[in-house]
Amino acid sequence: MTTPDPRVRLLSSKRLYQIVARQIAQMIEANADTPGWQLPSERELAEELKVSRTSIREAVIALEMRGMVEVQGRSGIVVLPTRPSQINFDAINTDIGPGPFELMEARLAVEASAAALAAQKATNYDIMELEAIIARMTDAQGKGDAAEVIDHDFHLSIANLTGNAIIVSMVEAMWNQRQSSKMWKRLREHIHTETNGPLWIGDHTAIVAALKARNPDAAYKAMARHISNVANELLEADDRGRFAGEG
Repeated sequence: MTTPDPRVRLLSSKRLYQIVARQIAQMIEANADTPGWQLPSERELAEELKVSRTSIREAVIALEMRGMVEVQGRSGIVVLPTRPSQINFDAINTDIGPGPFELMEARLAVEASAAALAAQKATNYDIMELEAIIARMTDAQGKGDAAEVIDHDFHLSIANLTGNAIIVSMVEAMWNQRQSSKMWKRLREHIHTETNGPLWIGDHTAIVAALKARNPDAAYKAMARHISNVANELLEADDRGRFAGEG
């Protein structure tokens, strides 16, 4: 009988960002006494560790929440003055929930399909309701939590248009996960929402236009494009120098 590989159990019991965070922490520990050493950029870390940039971003956010590093705009990832003996690898391995990009991937799979189904069932009244939500969304730009609530209303309204209770519960569960995620909140601090508000408004308007045209394919693509745009903004904010503190 073949003995199970313990590495397989390790990978199956931990989220990828936890494993990557530990690797980065070990890198920091190994170079603690190297004068002038700096942590490589996210792109360089992705190449070195052979994982995606989204996994690196989630791992860096996890380490930032542990007080080991700080993301400082175009200065990159700055290692904070933590002695190697202070690095708590047990804390790094503590599960703090799904990573933001894992959540976005799930939303892409579910909500794009929900939009396609909604396009087949939406009434003129439903379209008017969604247009009213976009008007509220426009008024709430830059208002933080208020804008988040309206965004939630928009996406849950589309789920409701499917008439499928399971889809509604899945979308609601993902949004609840987002609201309770400490990682999501920390990552969201790294972008200035007032600069991309018009992009989100445009995305939502395109989704409603596809629903109004009763075009499932266009609705699927519009929702997928919107969720991809959000993910890209979270990933690329540093390259545009829009991390918090950049001014």
